[in-house]
Amino acid sequence: MSTITISLPSQITKRIDDEAKRRGFATRSEFIRSLLRRYLTQDPELETFEKAPLSEVKMELARTGKYSEKFIESVIEGLAKSSQYEG
Repeated sequence: MSTITISLPSQITKRIDDEAKRRGFATRSEFIRSLLRRYLTQDPELETFEKAPLSEVKMELARTGKYSEKFIESVIEGLAKSSQYEG
């Protein structure tokens, strides 16, 4: 068996621990293995990434009313540096 290490926000880790316990798993690893087995036995259809203008992305994020201007700017700044948007 191989080991994979991932980092998750503490809120997600808490939800994983709660759900694993609720469903009777001894560890979070067993729970995640179960989820991955289920996912990998299906034939998941992945969406193709379609690059949208950053101004459009910014407007869509703002339109939700869920995010601060500072957060939106940081997302746009990060996207601008990503391989999909560079150049």
